[in-house]
Amino acid sequence: MYLSRIALNAKRRETMQALVIPPLMHGAVEQSFKGDRQRNLWRVDWLSDNCFLLVLSGEQSDFTHLVGQFGYTDHEQGWETKDYRPLLTKLKEGDSWKFRLRANPTQSSFKEKDEGTGRGKVHAHVTQEQQRQWLMKRSENCGFKLNEETFDVTHTQWEKFPKSRKGTSEVTIRTATFEGLLTITDLEKFTATLTTGIGRAKAYGCGLLTIAR
Repeated sequence: MYLSRIALNAKRRETMQALVIPPLMHGAVEQSFKGDRQRNLWRVDWLSDNCFLLVLSGEQSDFTHLVGQFGYTDHEQGWETKDYRPLLTKLKEGDSWKFRLRANPTQSSFKEKDEGTGRGKVHAHVTQEQQRQWLMKRSENCGFKLNEETFDVTHTQWEKFPKSRKGTSEVTIRTATFEGLLTITDLEKFTATLTTGIGRAKAYGCGLLTIAR
């Protein structure tokens, strides 16, 4: 596994467009890898006024094309990649880590059926308390536990964008960014969570859980 960070130039027109239309960013990420699409996890992070794209992938990639689209083309190298495996080997049950997660908190209705799939209709959790409870409920199956006093929703918003370049249909999702402290309770489940993500809308930049000391 590899974690890459690409500096994005948020002042470029192409980048501005990709930041509000996630399928454009998703397409650029997938095109950076050879072969079939792999559904790599990705997320856009803002650190002060600096914008970065994080990509977690099973193989290393050359992001030259993506940097040419959305990055700083005058830099010698517009990205950095680190082997993710050393971090995974340091994980121990009972250890606490800082974390950040951008997710799409939702629930399925048993009463309402989706006409297309026949499954329960999916509704977004709108309030921050609903979103916090959503993550609390999933934490056990994801291999970690949360203390209500040590994590929070730092940002939440509705996002509406065309599903493809043709713009024939639109997607509306509610995203939430969580930050705080977690404690590992099940190493196998937690490792799987780090590598496969949490929740829906992963193609739209949600689901990637990152941790730091």
